[in-house]
Amino acid sequence: HGQGVITTKDNAQLISLSKGGTIQDIYVAEGDTVKKGELLAKVVNLDLQKEYQRYRTQKGYLDKDVNEISFILDKENESGLITLDGTRSLSNKEVKANIELVHSQIRAKELKKTSLDSEISGLQEKLSSKEKELALLAEEINILSPLVKKGISPYTNFL
Repeated sequence: HGQGVITTKDNAQLISLSKGGTIQDIYVAEGDTVKKGELLAKVVNLDLQKEYQRYRTQKGYLDKDVNEISFILDKENESGLITLDGTRSLSNKEVKANIELVHSQIRAKELKKTSLDSEISGLQEKLSSKEKELALLAEEINILSPLVKKGISPYTNFL
């Protein structure tokens, strides 16, 4: 940590840096009058400069990825889905892999939906068949019921 003392007319003020560094330039001389916010000195911290540069580079890559994805989304259909053809132009392999994974999950869900639709259709056909069978049995009951009551047909035929 760098430290120094600034003396004002009223009292002395301690200044310090949260991160260390080397003083490169001093812009005021002892006894100069300074105003609030005025630059007093330039401190260089190579570690902070490297970290700053690394973050700027990462931001550049992220900006590029966002622009690529935005461009593809703008080109694609109104559903907002990126087609697999659209992923070919992406340079970020992780984003590309995630999109491909989502597409495979969508395909699996569509296959499951198709299977369920087919099963529902089969069950609806069975239901329709059973309803027809029930209607025929009801009709048979209506025909045989008077005959059973009159004793023309035995009750066992009715069952």
